[in-house]
Amino acid sequence: CAILGLAAVFVGHAEAQIVRREVTDGMYGQLAYGMATAVYQVPMMFLVAICGLVPLYAVAAWPWESLPTVWLVFGTFLVAFEMAAQLFSLDGKVLFGLLNFQNLWFTSFIFSGIFVTREDVIWPLRIFTYILPFGWGTRSFFWALFHDWGVDGSDGFSGTAPCDPGLPGCFSDAVRGSPDTGFFCPGLPAVECWGDVGPRILDSIGSVYRILTSENTLAADLGYLVAIAAAFKALYLLRLASLLRLRAVPRRPPAALPPLDGPQRQTLLTVNDVVAPPSPLLAAAGRGLRFAFSDCSFAIQVRPAGGGGCARKSETRYLLRDVSA
Repeated sequence: CAILGLAAVFVGHAEAQIVRREVTDGMYGQLAYGMATAVYQVPMMFLVAICGLVPLYAVAAWPWESLPTVWLVFGTFLVAFEMAAQLFSLDGKVLFGLLNFQNLWFTSFIFSGIFVTREDVIWPLRIFTYILPFGWGTRSFFWALFHDWGVDGSDGFSGTAPCDPGLPGCFSDAVRGSPDTGFFCPGLPAVECWGDVGPRILDSIGSVYRILTSENTLAADLGYLVAIAAAFKALYLLRLASLLRLRAVPRRPPAALPPLDGPQRQTLLTVNDVVAPPSPLLAAAGRGLRFAFSDCSFAIQVRPAGGGGCARKSETRYLLRDVSA
C-alpha cells in the first residue's frame, strides 16, 4: 500500500500550485495549512490501513485478536510514507516527484534489514537503515501478527513434534532461551519447518531474515516511525516556505511622479503597479491627472462544446477584448 503514495505525489503537486498562490495572497499561513493537512492525513491513512487489513485477515484466516496492534503499526507506517509523498509533491516537475518517491520506497525496502542486516551495511549507507521507515514497520508488523499465536493455550500450528536438539534435523530452541528443547516437522523438509507457536516461528524465520525476532520492540519501532513522519512533515513546511520566498513580489509604487509634460497628462497603470493609500498618484488626482487604459483583453482556454477527449484542442474565449477607457 505504501507505494500507492505515488498517487498522493501526483495530486499533491497540483494542490501545491494552489496552496502557494493562496498563501502568497494571505488567505492562510503555511503552518496552518501544514497542521490542517496533518489532521486529515493521519485518520485517512489509518482508514486505508484497516480497509487493506480486514480482507487480508478474512482470506488468510489470521487471528483477529492481533488486528488492533497490526492496524496501529501499519497505519503509522503509511503515515510516514504519506508525509514523504507530500514532501516530493513540491518538486518542480511532477515526474521528478514521482521518481523521487519511488526511489525512496525502493531504497527503504532494500535497507530494511530483510536482505542485509543493519550491522553489515557500511557507513555512510547505514544511515538509510535508521532514517527510512520500512525496517521499523516490518519488524513490529510481523511481531504483532505472530507473537501470541498458541502461547496462551490456544491452538497453534499442527505438524511439529519435540525432539533432542542434538539429533540431525532437530531445530533447537536455544535462541528462545531453551537450548535443551527442540522441534521437527515429520514428513516435511527442513526448509518448510518453522514451528508451532508464534515466538518459535518468529525466531525460526529470524534465523534467515534477521529483522524478525520474538523480542518486543513495538514501542521503539512506533517511536521511530512517528519521528520519521514528523521529520518529513517538517521538511515539507521548510521547503514550502523556501518556495514561497522565491515567488515574485509586486513592485512598490514610485516614490515620486515623473513630470507631466505634454497635453495628454495620462498615466497607464499595469497590474504590477500596486497602489496603496496614501499614494502620490491619488494626491496628484486633484491636479488634473487622468487615469486611462487602452486595448485591454482577458482570454481563457476552454474545452470545445461536445467533448471530444484529448484529441481536440482547447478554444480561446475572450472575456474582455480591446477595451479602452
